Amino acid sequence: MDAATQRAMAGFGAATPDGPAGLAVRGYLAEQSRAFLTHSALPVQQSAAVRLRTACLRVGTALTACRGLVDAVWAEELGRELETTAVVLGTERDTDAVRPRLLAPLDLWIEQGRYPDGGAARTRTLLTRMLDRERSAAHSQATAALVGPAFHALADRMATLARDVPLTPAAERPARAVLPELAENAYEEFARRIEDLPEPLAAEDADGDAAWLAAEDAALAALHIAELCRPAAALIAGEAPADLLARLTALVEALAGQRDAVLAAACVHRAADTPRIAATTGYVLGRLHEEQRLAVLRARSTAPLPVRERSGHA
Repeated sequence: MDAATQRAMAGFGAATPDGPAGLAVRGYLAEQSRAFLTHSALPVQQSAAVRLRTACLRVGTALTACRGLVDAVWAEELGRELETTAVVLGTERDTDAVRPRLLAPLDLWIEQGRYPDGGAARTRTLLTRMLDRERSAAHSQATAALVGPAFHALADRMATLARDVPLTPAAERPARAVLPELAENAYEEFARRIEDLPEPLAAEDADGDAAWLAAEDAALAALHIAELCRPAAALIAGEAPADLLARLTALVEALAGQRDAVLAAACVHRAADTPRIAATTGYVLGRLHEEQRLAVLRARSTAPLPVRERSGHA
């Protein structure tokens, strides 16, 4: 289990299988609120922004899954604010993830003299300018969001999250009677997404990309809910919680690679739309695009998807 998952599991305190489910929910939210506040207090930098976004995602997922245990109106409002923040922070993270995927092969090609007519060098200049422009815009947007009044209001709400979670009467039921169903529901949504996936080696297709990206989102949600529900000490989808967490973590990491490759290929596609680019530059862009799409296929074909869900597409 990764360090972030261990930290997420560290704040459950007195939550037990026979104790109230609300105690486990409140403990999980408290741990994530601490992560949120810790990283929101740091200078605006990518490492802090990534962890802040993760905390937003974890809390938002928990609020959605626990809608029968917490006040629905309160959860929906806070969830929208967290999603907005996560989206803004994610844009900058995506631009940083794309850069090495595109510039590293270009640097290698330049070093090898693979395109002596200057095609690789011109392509690198074109992409560097575009990436710098997009990264600067994303960073400015993230910085503005993190110093604005809306974010400060969100931080104030997160600061009181541990003690001010409005629980419903259902949250008084034992954790073992309530939490496993939440985790099962999240896992079943993930399983449905897997069953609907096109073949990993299918040709490039926008709908296929959307399906794979949605499957990654569902896997991440299932991982977060499995974290939250671990105090119930019950099997989830027939697995011990620790085993399921380890398997979902590996799957999320594998699918994150295909997401970054999809983003990189899309970036190359935008660069190819630049007016009046040289023919050699267009050719190198085509090679880069092909490499990133191959990386997409490799990540999908080697991802440790559950055998049962994949069998229908064998």
